[in-house]
Amino acid sequence: MREYRKRSIVKAICWRAIATLTTMLIVFIFTRHVTLALEVGAVEVVAKLVFYYLHERTWNLIGWGKLQHPLARLTVNRELEPDHLDEIRARLRDLGYL
Repeated sequence: MREYRKRSIVKAICWRAIATLTTMLIVFIFTRHVTLALEVGAVEVVAKLVFYYLHERTWNLIGWGKLQHPLARLTVNRELEPDHLDEIRARLRDLGYL
Protein backbone atom coordinates (compact mmCIF):
# COMPACT_ATOMS: atom_id res chain seq x y z
CA MET A 1 0.00 0.00 0.00
CA ARG A 2 1.34 3.42 -0.90
CA GLU A 3 1.07 6.46 1.31
CA TYR A 4 0.82 10.17 0.71
CA ARG A 5 3.99 12.27 0.95
CA LYS A 6 2.36 14.25 3.79
CA ARG A 7 2.11 11.06 5.84
CA SER A 8 5.82 10.35 5.29
CA ILE A 9 6.63 13.92 6.36
CA VAL A 10 4.56 13.70 9.56
CA LYS A 11 6.08 10.32 10.43
CA ALA A 12 9.56 11.73 9.84
CA ILE A 13 8.89 14.76 12.07
CA CYS A 14 7.53 12.61 14.91
CA TRP A 15 10.45 10.22 14.75
CA ARG A 16 12.96 13.07 14.52
CA ALA A 17 11.56 14.68 17.67
CA ILE A 18 12.06 11.47 19.63
CA ALA A 19 15.46 10.70 18.12
CA THR A 20 16.79 14.26 18.51
CA LEU A 21 15.77 14.45 22.16
CA THR A 22 17.54 11.14 22.69
CA THR A 23 20.69 12.42 20.97
CA MET A 24 20.66 15.65 22.99
CA LEU A 25 20.23 13.68 26.21
CA ILE A 26 23.16 11.40 25.34
CA VAL A 27 25.39 14.40 24.46
CA PHE A 28 24.41 16.07 27.72
CA ILE A 29 25.10 12.95 29.78
CA PHE A 30 28.59 12.60 28.27
CA THR A 31 29.57 16.28 28.28
CA ARG A 32 27.34 18.00 30.88
CA HIS A 33 27.13 20.93 28.41
CA VAL A 34 23.56 22.01 27.61
CA THR A 35 24.69 24.33 24.80
CA LEU A 36 26.65 21.59 23.05
CA ALA A 37 23.71 19.19 23.39
CA LEU A 38 21.38 21.77 21.80
CA GLU A 39 23.83 22.54 18.98
CA VAL A 40 24.34 18.87 18.14
CA GLY A 41 20.58 18.34 18.28
CA ALA A 42 19.94 21.26 15.90
CA VAL A 43 22.37 19.97 13.27
CA GLU A 44 21.30 16.38 13.71
CA VAL A 45 17.56 17.06 13.35
CA VAL A 46 17.89 18.76 9.98
CA ALA A 47 20.31 16.23 8.49
CA LYS A 48 18.46 13.17 9.68
CA LEU A 49 15.01 14.52 8.78
CA VAL A 50 16.10 14.83 5.16
CA PHE A 51 17.71 11.38 5.11
CA TYR A 52 14.71 9.73 6.80
CA TYR A 53 12.29 11.25 4.27
CA LEU A 54 14.44 10.05 1.37
CA HIS A 55 14.72 6.62 3.01
CA GLU A 56 10.92 6.33 3.35
CA ARG A 57 10.24 7.48 -0.20
CA THR A 58 12.82 5.05 -1.58
CA TRP A 59 11.32 2.12 0.34
CA ASN A 60 7.86 3.05 -1.01
CA LEU A 61 9.26 2.42 -4.51
CA ILE A 62 10.53 -1.05 -3.59
CA GLY A 63 7.93 -3.77 -4.02
CA TRP A 64 9.84 -6.45 -2.09
CA GLY A 65 7.97 -7.66 0.98
CA LYS A 66 4.72 -5.87 0.19
CA LEU A 67 1.43 -7.71 -0.08
CA GLN A 68 -0.59 -6.25 -2.91
CA HIS A 69 -4.28 -6.54 -3.55
CA PRO A 70 -5.12 -7.07 -7.22
CA LEU A 71 -7.01 -3.74 -7.25
CA ALA A 72 -3.91 -1.90 -6.00
CA ARG A 73 -2.68 -1.64 -9.60
CA LEU A 74 -5.67 0.44 -10.66
CA THR A 75 -4.85 4.08 -11.31
CA VAL A 76 -7.15 6.56 -9.59
CA ASN A 77 -7.29 9.95 -11.27
CA ARG A 78 -9.12 11.90 -8.56
CA GLU A 79 -10.45 11.68 -5.01
CA LEU A 80 -13.40 9.38 -4.41
CA GLU A 81 -16.66 11.10 -3.65
CA PRO A 82 -19.01 9.56 -1.06
CA ASP A 83 -21.59 8.66 -3.72
CA HIS A 84 -18.97 6.79 -5.72
CA LEU A 85 -17.76 4.91 -2.66
CA ASP A 86 -21.28 3.65 -2.04
CA GLU A 87 -21.54 2.57 -5.68
CA ILE A 88 -18.22 0.73 -5.49
CA ARG A 89 -19.26 -1.02 -2.27
CA ALA A 90 -22.55 -2.09 -3.87
CA ARG A 91 -20.76 -3.45 -6.94
CA LEU A 92 -18.19 -5.33 -4.81
CA ARG A 93 -21.05 -6.76 -2.77
CA ASP A 94 -22.77 -7.90 -6.02
CA LEU A 95 -19.53 -9.61 -7.09
CA GLY A 96 -19.29 -11.41 -3.72
CA TYR A 97 -16.27 -9.56 -2.34
CA LEU A 98 -18.16 -7.96 0.54
